[in-house]
Amino acid sequence: MTDQELHKLGEVLRTAREAKGVDLARVERDTKIRARYLTALETGDYAELPGAVYTKGFLRNYGSYLGLDVDYLIDLYRLESTQPSERATLPAPPRPIATRRRRTFVVTPGAILAAVLTVGVAAFIIYLVQEFVTFARTPDLVITDPAGDIAGYAGTEYRIVGVTEPNSRVTVDGLRENPTVTADASGNFTINVALVPGSNVITLVANDPLTGRDSQAVHRTIVVGGPHASGSPGVAPFAIISPGEGATVDGNLRLEGTAPVGGRVTVSASLVDRAPVTIRITSLAGDDVRVPGSTPDPPDPVTLTADANGAYAGRIGLSPGTWRLTFEIESGGSPATRTVTVEPPGGLQGVLRVRGGTSYLEIDEDGQPKPRVSGRNANAGTRIELDARRELRIRVGNAGAVHLVINGIDLGPMGGSGAVAEWRITRR
Repeated sequence: MTDQELHKLGEVLRTAREAKGVDLARVERDTKIRARYLTALETGDYAELPGAVYTKGFLRNYGSYLGLDVDYLIDLYRLESTQPSERATLPAPPRPIATRRRRTFVVTPGAILAAVLTVGVAAFIIYLVQEFVTFARTPDLVITDPAGDIAGYAGTEYRIVGVTEPNSRVTVDGLRENPTVTADASGNFTINVALVPGSNVITLVANDPLTGRDSQAVHRTIVVGGPHASGSPGVAPFAIISPGEGATVDGNLRLEGTAPVGGRVTVSASLVDRAPVTIRITSLAGDDVRVPGSTPDPPDPVTLTADANGAYAGRIGLSPGTWRLTFEIESGGSPATRTVTVEPPGGLQGVLRVRGGTSYLEIDEDGQPKPRVSGRNANAGTRIELDARRELRIRVGNAGAVHLVINGIDLGPMGGSGAVAEWRITRR
């Protein structure tokens, strides 16, 4: 047998390496196999190799690197390392790696360990997600007694009952004396509060020691005194709890008070002073667009009915400005008034309406196109809420059909019918 036949493995490796265009130093760097072992493989000097197990590992690594059939290389190595006197049967010719036959799946201790580790990791991830949800959740706080506000209460102390997260610390605010209490292991708690004549607005908050988070505040109003307290059932005093005189409020104003059970209280609003103009509009050419100083229309009156505890509550929507609210009770008692100031919103909020036609719209809020709206046609009747902190850019293809209200100011149509207009709206 000639040396050329004996060292065919080396020829296969060397030919594949040269075809790949790399030298032994490059192969050593890429495969982490020492160059002297690579040389031994290519020359058939198997005595220089550390042993059959390591050599087969080198062949698997080197063969994969060169894109050769690793099983074929190992067959050659077996034949050449045993050095038979005759080679009756040569190994099959090289086969592409992609056509290697699939091996039968065998359950090994390593596979079992990998499966156990996978299940363990999945369980740990689920645990972390549950813990995150627990710590991110706002704790619950439910007041069961009193279930609602109370009017005409005769006592000077009330026992509040509720439930929250276990071992949470419940605090009271709004009274002259504000006690605290810790819920039991089931989350139940009671707390006694001292009351004063008149309206007692009580705010309760629970702090969960496990997460360190506070619950949403829960409010209860207990009115001490009045005819109902002295024994005349169903005759709670007519009073206004909210808003206070001279309060600065947002546009969605909450109304609260007491009245005889079933009594109807009508609240109307009249403008005292309109708010200053807080926006600036410039056209595409950079010219200022006049902002009208129109007087906002008052909202429709709202009628509220006192419940079984003699408490009424509701809301009324007000535009920016100073307003006088008039509370009138149907039983004929003297009306009461409150003056409040509604400040313009901190950013740019408003409504775009399309009326009497179709218009192409481009709307950017703080430089971001409004999703599912910008770059499309809008039909008559379309209503779009606008909300930006610094800037609104609105470009329309039929200015006469597009009407704007920004920060409570009715700007009317953006231009004439069929005209293309673009406005940039900012805060002054």
